[in-house]
Amino acid sequence: MKGILLLTMSLLLIAGCSMSQKPSLAEIEEIDSLLDLAYDYNSSIDPNNSLKYSLEALAAAQSSGYSKGIAESCFYISLTLHDTGNYFKSMEYISYGEKYVHGDPKLKSEFMRIKARIYSYLGLQEKAKEEFLNGLAYVKKIKQREQQQFLTALAYENLAHLYRIIERPDSSLFYTQKKIALLNVMEESRIYTILVNAYTSMARFKADDEQYDSARIYFDKALAVAGKYNYPYLSRTYTYKGDIFLQTNNVDSALYYYDKALDNLGETGLKAEYPLLYEKISDIYLSLNDTITARQYEKKNLIVEKELDNEKLNTAQNILSTLISKEKEIKQAQRKKSLLLGTVMILLLTAIIFILFFMRQKKINYYQEQEKAKEQEQKIQTLTIKVNESLAEIVQLARKNDPSFMVRFQEIYPEFAPTISTYHPQLQLTELQLLALIYLQFTTKEIADCTCRSVRTVQNRKYRLRKKLGIATDIDINIWLNEIFQ
Repeated sequence: MKGILLLTMSLLLIAGCSMSQKPSLAEIEEIDSLLDLAYDYNSSIDPNNSLKYSLEALAAAQSSGYSKGIAESCFYISLTLHDTGNYFKSMEYISYGEKYVHGDPKLKSEFMRIKARIYSYLGLQEKAKEEFLNGLAYVKKIKQREQQQFLTALAYENLAHLYRIIERPDSSLFYTQKKIALLNVMEESRIYTILVNAYTSMARFKADDEQYDSARIYFDKALAVAGKYNYPYLSRTYTYKGDIFLQTNNVDSALYYYDKALDNLGETGLKAEYPLLYEKISDIYLSLNDTITARQYEKKNLIVEKELDNEKLNTAQNILSTLISKEKEIKQAQRKKSLLLGTVMILLLTAIIFILFFMRQKKINYYQEQEKAKEQEQKIQTLTIKVNESLAEIVQLARKNDPSFMVRFQEIYPEFAPTISTYHPQLQLTELQLLALIYLQFTTKEIADCTCRSVRTVQNRKYRLRKKLGIATDIDINIWLNEIFQ
């Protein structure tokens, strides 16, 4: 037994020396310069070159044993694959790259951000929310203050966008306000691109609430910051400003800002925004009975959409070809390393088998403990199923607007009404019912559907209820409810 242990330790030492190769300073500098190029090309929306240099960096990092280089290379590869719609391959490189993060909170949060965006694209919004929030937790661990603040603001932007998609405007507004508050204490010259987007988003919220004067103030702030730093991307801001005038039936002003958005797209070359803009302009001319001009813009829309489809297809083909070529090179390099370690690993596995034989009794005890744990888990699962069945029942009653909904809800959640009463003792039954639906994670639209009310009516009721309960304007009512029942 002693001889076997000595043999195993010797083999582990040999294998460790073979696999713990450290990169030289020159190798690190070369790999970091390749990653800088990958970053620059990604920022300038050149996926082919971004992928080319990040794959070269990955091959060099693997050859030299540079773990951080492997993780960062995989991040840029996964980001490029995501941006070109190759989500499956993107997830593969995320999974591979995360193995080499080794506690770096920045890289960990970046990988989570891409995963969350993929989940959101696939319609898995709850999973995307979970990933965004986990990524935000890692951002808070970053020691460099400015980097932490920047990535926190970016995380708030992602969450605000996600909540708008799932029709939770209160939560979306909450994170937009948090983002602006954070950006206002940072150096403007470093974050002006995010600040322009933040002011534009806030303007859109004000417009949705028909607070048009406030919306124009935020648009002016966005344009002022963009002008100060010569920020070229303003098509989104101009488009939303045009939407305000369209909402107020000022067609001429709407067309003016849509035209400015088109001019800006001509400067930035962001074709992806043309179709929606052409569609808005075409609809305006149709409403003015100018069918000739409307068809002209509709035709432009079809042409651009076709060009975008062709570009996406060509880009995907080029990227796939490059990816296959580089993957072959990487596999060949890995095969050579495998041959070097093959004999050592076989001997190591043989020694491990002998050791495992003597540890059999310990494993038997372990499996017995596992069986007990499984039995306990099954009991917990049974209880969970019962709780879920009760929850499904009251959700179904709510959707049917069944009068027995509140009776059954209070049976399942007996502490709900008494707890709420401590904040306001004279709430009406309809107000308690609204709070119950919010607590059950019903969206504003779902509440409107099941109570036979308009979305605007439900929004107004939520606003009055927020005032009656004394909930601050910067607090999401869903978050408030979750906190008091934790």
